[in-house]
Amino acid sequence: MSTEDPYARTSHGPGVDPPEYERIAEEADEAYLRARRLELVVYSALTAFIILAIYGFWLITSLTNDVSRLTEEISKMTRVVDRDLSVIAGHMSDVDERMQQIAASMERVDSHVGTISEDTAAMQLSIASMTRDTELMAASTSGMQRDMWNLNRNVGGPMGTMNMFNPFQGGGPPGPWMPH
Repeated sequence: MSTEDPYARTSHGPGVDPPEYERIAEEADEAYLRARRLELVVYSALTAFIILAIYGFWLITSLTNDVSRLTEEISKMTRVVDRDLSVIAGHMSDVDERMQQIAASMERVDSHVGTISEDTAAMQLSIASMTRDTELMAASTSGMQRDMWNLNRNVGGPMGTMNMFNPFQGGGPPGPWMPH
């Protein structure tokens, strides 16, 4: 057995051409660089995946807590609604009875509306008659006023002369019903 190093004879190794050795070395360097780039991509993706997994876990945990609280609140609301539903049903029964009473009352009102309409028509005729009578009374009062004015004008002068001889008149001021 020989203790000689087979690579010691040449700088490129046993039986390898120098240009082929350089090509293989370049390919090895390129493969190493590609592996490094791939490692960076894989490690970056792995880091992003871990961060997203942690965030997803936090979201699921938060959602679970929110749903748990929502379930508790719905349970409380269900108990309150269940407790108050019988009271609401009782009130609805009262409302139903009152609505039936109102319907019956409306039927009575409807039957009376016709009578009220007839009475209103009769009242309208009576009011028209009263209006005519009031106009006639106003005309008569106007005639009486005119006649009183003529009477006062025709009788007032001679009466003034006669008043001088009246012992009760005394020539004092006229009564409160006469203008000053």
